[in-house]
Amino acid sequence: MAGAMRKPKVYLDFDDVLCESFVALDAFAREEFGRGAVPGRRIHFDLRQSLGIPDEEYGRFMDRFHAERLEGIPEIPGSAAALRGWLRDGVAEPVVVTGRPQSAHAASVAWLAARGLDSLDVLHVDKYARFASADGAVPFEALRSMGFALAVDDAPAALDALARAAFCRIAVFERPWNAAWTPPAGAPSPHGAPARFSDWRRLDAFVRSLSESAVPASE
Repeated sequence: MAGAMRKPKVYLDFDDVLCESFVALDAFAREEFGRGAVPGRRIHFDLRQSLGIPDEEYGRFMDRFHAERLEGIPEIPGSAAALRGWLRDGVAEPVVVTGRPQSAHAASVAWLAARGLDSLDVLHVDKYARFASADGAVPFEALRSMGFALAVDDAPAALDALARAAFCRIAVFERPWNAAWTPPAGAPSPHGAPARFSDWRRLDAFVRSLSESAVPASE
């Protein structure tokens, strides 16, 4: 008797993959700090550059945003519907892998629950070496042993780390700050070149194609 198909395990970044975090951050910076993105200026992943937040204000800015605005960030069109479809159809095992601090866990889970995604695991991973060990964040290296088939992220630094680690296929969710991103020189590519997706319709179709080509799980 043939074994059940093994669902691909998919790493999904939260901010600017599932939800419109930069849009919400820009609005918050304008409303509360009198700053914000300058039209026509290149948008960087570093918010201090993109939003004009001075170093001495940045920590307070992010602390307040996490405390006051996380649950209200709008979703990227199609993200929640696609994930509900994966769970309903047994297409994939999505796991939210976020660089948000552990203190943002309750608001992150609440955002997912409001969209019928309360069953998803949320891992807080130290993607950018920002957190003290006591914070409880999962070390990036621990992702190697978690069995991911695909990692979807938008942050150039996280994409660099994923490319160097080479433990799964990479998908770039296209945002202005990763338009010029390419894998670092010398990074291995055992899973092929990174894929790029501009919207959730295309990403959904790709993940469903991975599921269709999945190998049977061992009995």
